[in-house]
Amino acid sequence: MDIMRRMTLVGPIGGERHAQHTEGYPLDPSKMLPVADVLVLIADGDPGAMVYRYTAHGELAGDTWHESVAEALDMADEEYSGQLLGWIDIPSDVGDPHAFSIQYAADRLNQREGR
Repeated sequence: MDIMRRMTLVGPIGGERHAQHTEGYPLDPSKMLPVADVLVLIADGDPGAMVYRYTAHGELAGDTWHESVAEALDMADEEYSGQLLGWIDIPSDVGDPHAFSIQYAADRLNQREGR
């Protein structure tokens, strides 16, 4: 299997961001993971695929393992129900796809806020 590295930004629906948390995860807001701004999908030849979620400030907002890329993409579409702004390939010359994606999200967030 070839290495696949893709990312997508998470946008608002109806002006509001939504988050989905794992069953049994603490409901205490101080213990909840932050809402993701960007998702990173990595399939590197090992069985399955990982989806990592980050804020534009670099905070980890969770990760999940999936049996296949197709399953990972389906889960992300279901979890973020219309909030994903389109998957793009992370350039092959990028050494750290996580840092690249976080910076990409931060740059886009700053553009939206007119900074």
